[in-house]
Amino acid sequence: MPALDTMTPKCLFGLNLTSLSITMCNLSAIPYEAIGHQRYLRFLNLSFNPIEAVEANQLFNLQKLQAFHLAGGRLALIEPYSFRGLNHLRVLNVSSNRLSTLEESVFHSVGNLETLALYDNPLACDCRLLWVFRRRWRLNFNRQQPACASPEVVRGKEFKDFPDILPLDHFTCQKSKIADYQVEKSHVDEGTTVQFPCHAEGDPDPMIMWLTPKKDYITTKTAGSRLSVSDDGTLEVRYSQIQDNGTYFCIATNAAGNDSKAAHLFVHSYSPNWPHQPNKTFAFIANQPSDEGANVTRTTLPFPFDVNTLIIATTMGFISFLAVVLFCLVILFLWSRGKDNSKTSIEVEYVPRKEETEESSPTEAPVQFNMKIM
Repeated sequence: MPALDTMTPKCLFGLNLTSLSITMCNLSAIPYEAIGHQRYLRFLNLSFNPIEAVEANQLFNLQKLQAFHLAGGRLALIEPYSFRGLNHLRVLNVSSNRLSTLEESVFHSVGNLETLALYDNPLACDCRLLWVFRRRWRLNFNRQQPACASPEVVRGKEFKDFPDILPLDHFTCQKSKIADYQVEKSHVDEGTTVQFPCHAEGDPDPMIMWLTPKKDYITTKTAGSRLSVSDDGTLEVRYSQIQDNGTYFCIATNAAGNDSKAAHLFVHSYSPNWPHQPNKTFAFIANQPSDEGANVTRTTLPFPFDVNTLIIATTMGFISFLAVVLFCLVILFLWSRGKDNSKTSIEVEYVPRKEETEESSPTEAPVQFNMKIM
C-alpha cells in the first residue's frame, strides 16, 4: 500500500498480535504509538519503508519481540538504547540502508543477538563497530558479510577478511578534541544575547552539548527555551537574565572519549552607557555590535535600577532608620533623667468645715492639720 504513510495511535487497538508486517508502504517513521501496546508481538517487519531513524527508548513495551526487520529503506541512524528492554531480541535485519555504524549501546544485551544483517550499508569501520568484528564468528550475518566503506585503507573489505589480531590503525577512533581551549568570559547587560562558540574535531565527528550552571544539558534548540546549541556547537543565550550567571561547560563526545572547556557568563542588571529613558522601559530587541569578546546583541532601553543604586538606596534607608531609633532613645533617656528630679510627696493643709448648728466661742481657733501623700 504505497498510499499508507501514517498509522493512528489506536488503529491496532483490541488486537493481540504476535506477528506484524507493514512493508512496501510510505511510512517515514516507526509507528511507536500504534504498536506500543502489542505486548505479545514476536515478529515485526517494517522493511521497504522510507524510515530514517530508530529513536531511543520507544520500543521498550515490546518485551517479547524476537525478530525485527527494517531492510531496504533510508535508515541512517539507530540511536543508543533504541532496543532497551528487548532482552529476547535474536534477529535484526537492517540491510540495504544508509547506516554508517551500529553501536553496542543500541541493544539491551548483545549476548542474546544471533542474526545481524548489516550488509549493503556504508559502514565506517571504526571503534563503534569493533564489537561486531569481535563477534563475527558467532554472529549470523545472513550469509553476507558486512563490508567497510571507510576509512580509505579498508574500503570494500569484508569483516571476515581481517586478521584476528588487528593492526593498530584498524577499527580505531580519534578522541574528541576541542579546537580552542581558551576559557571565554563575557560581561554583558541584562537583555543581551550572548554566543559562546565551541568547535571540536574527532573521528567519528563528536557530538557537542553544553552543561549549564543548573546542571542541565543543552543539545539542540528547544521550543520556549532561551538556551540553544546550533549545529556547529555554538551556545546561544538569548536575552540573558541575572539567573543565567555562572559557568557553562562545552562537552564534545564521541565513541573514543570526551573533551570539555569552560565559559563564564556575567550578567549585569544595568549598564552605565545605556541612555536614560523617561518611561524606564526594558526592551529586548535591538542589534548593536559589542566590544566584548563574544558575539552579543545589545538593547537600547535601560533597566530602571542597577546594583549600585539599589545598594546606595538601601544604605540610606538603613541609616535613616538608625537615626530615628537613636533619636527616640535620646528622648527616652532625657525623660527618664527628668523623672528622677520630680517631687515624690504632696503636702495638703486641711481645715474642717464648721457645722452651722454648732456654736463656737469667738476666741476658739479653727482646727487645722496637714496631710502628706507619698
